[in-house]
Amino acid sequence: MKTLVVVYSRTGNTLSVAKRIAKELDADIETIKDKTNRKGILGFLRSGYESVRKKVPAIVEPKHNPKDFDLVIIGTPIWAGGMSSPVRAYLLRFRGQFNKLAFFATSAGGGHDKALDEMAELTELKPLAKVDISLSQLRRGNGEEVIETFIETIRSQDLI
Repeated sequence: MKTLVVVYSRTGNTLSVAKRIAKELDADIETIKDKTNRKGILGFLRSGYESVRKKVPAIVEPKHNPKDFDLVIIGTPIWAGGMSSPVRAYLLRFRGQFNKLAFFATSAGGGHDKALDEMAELTELKPLAKVDISLSQLRRGNGEEVIETFIETIRSQDLI
């Protein structure tokens, strides 16, 4: 099974989870790059605003086409309670081109199923698995357990 992990990460937290997942599943990895300056406090505020307003920023054309993969796992940070705007742009750019999907999110506090559900709505597909990993889980060390459960859920579906 050919798998692609797609991720947007402003600070590196979501990217670190994506790398772990890609390594465990022997998957290719694609980092979404957007054309908006997100550095510093203004970038932080702009990012939250775009998430709340459901903005779709310009992104750099990805190297991989998701239709070439059996499974695409998409990771996003949670901004102001929603998915990041670059992930929204990616999902809309490739709507209708996904075979099977799984989603993960990193957030300060957790409990963001609504954002993951919105990702499914945009793709019009039910994800095989989804998980929201809080930064406190990652810092306490039990984030690894949550990630492993997510990976095992995917593997249990006889895809990999």
